[in-house]
Amino acid sequence: MGRFINPFTDVGFQNAVFRRLAEVAEVSALSKEERIKYDSALKRYRDTLNTINGAEEKGRAEGRAEGRAEERLANAKSLLANGISMEIIAKSLNLTKEEIKKLL
Repeated sequence: MGRFINPFTDVGFQNAVFRRLAEVAEVSALSKEERIKYDSALKRYRDTLNTINGAEEKGRAEGRAEGRAEERLANAKSLLANGISMEIIAKSLNLTKEEIKKLL
């Protein structure tokens, strides 16, 4: 069962809130020039984080696609071994006859 966080009594939550308030106060106390530098650094950080997250998601998607392709080829190999025609395998698994011939 999840733990209910009471913001009035949970010390960890209060510390997090007060840390966040301190960060906001520090940023609001910056000079105009410092604020511009801060905002620029924060933007670079967020852009980098988004780039990393996007690359990770792209890698996962590519891995899933590669896994599906390998599975289709393994299924085709199994069907060939059981005497199913190349035409039926190609049509059923959305493979080309050339891809299936490579399995022979």
